[in-house]
Amino acid sequence: MKIVVDKDMTVNQLARAFNEVYPFLRIEVYHKGSEVSADYFHTLGEISSMKTPSVFIISPTMTIEQIETFFWEELGLQVAVFRKVGNSWIHTSFTNNWTLERQNRMGRNIFGEIA
Repeated sequence: MKIVVDKDMTVNQLARAFNEVYPFLRIEVYHKGSEVSADYFHTLGEISSMKTPSVFIISPTMTIEQIETFFWEELGLQVAVFRKVGNSWIHTSFTNNWTLERQNRMGRNIFGEIA
């Protein structure tokens, strides 16, 4: 399943859409160096550092590194992806070359082993 990301999407909508497709992953958006709450209802375009933010698609075969690059280059936003491990969330920085699909599968497998 793909997620279309555009400037009219709110941070809340992005977080929900991402979580629906990847239930063992979480995306966080940063604005001016601070995390923007998933309950934040401003649009990505409103917090973007670019005058004309672009539209792009997140697909299961993209790596975390690609997603972070797309958000920065197309929307001027810094994002981070976290994977569920038990009751905690870990940053995927050491596995940022893994696809979303693989990251989510790993989170599901770890969660299943712990539960």
